[in-house]
Amino acid sequence: MKKYIIFYTLFAFFIGNAFAKEIDLKDKVKNTDLNVKNAEKVDNREPISPIDFKKLFSDAENYFNKAKAWQKLKCEPKSGFVCTKHECKKREIKAFLILDKKNKIIKRCENDVFCERFKAQFDQTGVYFNVQTSGPVGTLIRVLGDSRFKEIASVGLDAYIANGNCTVIAENEYSEDDDDDFDD
Repeated sequence: MKKYIIFYTLFAFFIGNAFAKEIDLKDKVKNTDLNVKNAEKVDNREPISPIDFKKLFSDAENYFNKAKAWQKLKCEPKSGFVCTKHECKKREIKAFLILDKKNKIIKRCENDVFCERFKAQFDQTGVYFNVQTSGPVGTLIRVLGDSRFKEIASVGLDAYIANGNCTVIAENEYSEDDDDDFDD
């Protein structure tokens, strides 16, 4: 009986060691595979360059001062979209905007022939000027400094979006006397 106990104890010992060696061998192979996989991975990310805060603050101050200084802008869209519940499609835009900060008026003009006028609120927020109309067609225009703009007009739940560039225009161009009645 002692022989059997010794035999089974030794058997269990050797089998346990064999399993341990097999598991250890599998772990080594697995770690080797991981190391090979990790070695194959290459970091393709762009290196993070230091931020030039002097330039950043200088640009922000420049945009802020330009936003504050302009009195009248002509904004011409370069691209446009109409967005519905399901999609946004590109659209052609033929109208341009005149933003008159002094008189608090927006004009939407079709080829210098016909202009509609709307009362608007003009508020500066940092480097941006936000222009908002009231009435059935809600329009929000955001101008960066005095150069780029985005217009979002909503009719019902559809959004009409325009992106483009603005230029400062002289006080007498597109005068507020062109058209006496307002569309609210």
